Amino acid sequence: MIGSTRNAILEWIAAHRADVTRLAQSLVSFPSENKQPHGNERACQMFVADYLRDIGCRVDVFTPLEVTGLTEHPEYLPGRDYAERPNVVGVLTSQPGDVVGKQAGRKALLFNGHVDVVPTVGQGQYGWWDGTVEHGRLYGRGANDMKGGIAAYLMAARCIRELGLELKGDLILETVVDEEFGGANGTLACRLRGYNADAAICPEPNNMLISAAHRGGQQFRLHTCTEGIGMGFGETIFPDPITALGHLLVALDQYNQERQARPKPKGFENDVFPLMPFSMRAGEMLPWGTGESIPQDAWVEFWIEIPPGVTRQQLQGELKDVVARATEKTPTLQRVTTRWEERTRFLAGSSMPDDHPILGMLAANFSSVTGQAPSFEPAPFACDGFIFNLHSPTPAVVLGPRGANAHGPDEWVELEDLVALTKIYALTIAGWLT
Repeated sequence: MIGSTRNAILEWIAAHRADVTRLAQSLVSFPSENKQPHGNERACQMFVADYLRDIGCRVDVFTPLEVTGLTEHPEYLPGRDYAERPNVVGVLTSQPGDVVGKQAGRKALLFNGHVDVVPTVGQGQYGWWDGTVEHGRLYGRGANDMKGGIAAYLMAARCIRELGLELKGDLILETVVDEEFGGANGTLACRLRGYNADAAICPEPNNMLISAAHRGGQQFRLHTCTEGIGMGFGETIFPDPITALGHLLVALDQYNQERQARPKPKGFENDVFPLMPFSMRAGEMLPWGTGESIPQDAWVEFWIEIPPGVTRQQLQGELKDVVARATEKTPTLQRVTTRWEERTRFLAGSSMPDDHPILGMLAANFSSVTGQAPSFEPAPFACDGFIFNLHSPTPAVVLGPRGANAHGPDEWVELEDLVALTKIYALTIAGWLT
């Protein structure tokens, strides 16, 4: 890329930095909640489709179930309702025809983001959909996860278009539905639709790291159960699901400590893979606020994270072995039964080749824009990257903003990061495709 192009890109974005904020605020203003099996993404997606048309993209709007082969794919997750839940893909190209990217034999770069957000619960200091800006932060549901990152790559594409840079390949810009709660069908549908590229950049909020790999994980609910015995009058030994569940929590905690000592994949040597209890329940409260009998069921719901290479069978087999070993030596557990529920699909960890040239280009542009050397670390979460890296010809890297409180009240994203990412993405588009 010649210096004049670089300077033009940086000057354009500096002049439009307020537009980056306004676009992110517009995206946050849509309550695109994923209330599985349904979702409310349509209005936000129509806004994105109009934006893409405005910058000259060919736009494809389709629901995941319109895509041939989706329901037959081994990674398809059944049970979702995709009525009024379209994916949106825009292609900025100088080439005619509907076939794009790798399928057309052309250079291509792809950006992927999800517009669905976790439903709101409770209330914080800032409104969920107001897009309040304060102290350099944009607040609102989805600001961090991940509408801020989407705004950055949409503005980067506008920059390329308005500067009149001639692309020698295809720029693919997609926003998908149903990523939260382990959905992934939206991203999978785009791959099967034929939108594949030399590389994909996913602006999930990984704190401005360049992540050639990411964790996986799965959410479970573990029950301890017995037949109802009420107060158990006269009994000295009786089934006790609550105490039994306590024993299992101790066993799971011990297992999680032990697995941290195992050899870890390259790049994950210093990572700790958490097991996070999210909720727990046992028994019922009477109208005046007390419990008066031993419950028939107690459960804990938890999320557990894993490195790339761990399979669904391995993870679930180990967890069931933890329960079996604890039961063998604990009489309280022997007096109840246990039952597992898979609360999300299994989300594999994955990685792209660490010598892929997109990584070097992102690193150079990161340094140029921020004046700092980039950090190469795995993304500390599960995401749709596994669909790219394990089930498509398009390797994916994660590079997204800093922020906090994702999935909670007062979620926020760092606005300076969105401006920096807009610059990095635009320079990368120009470097890869012009």
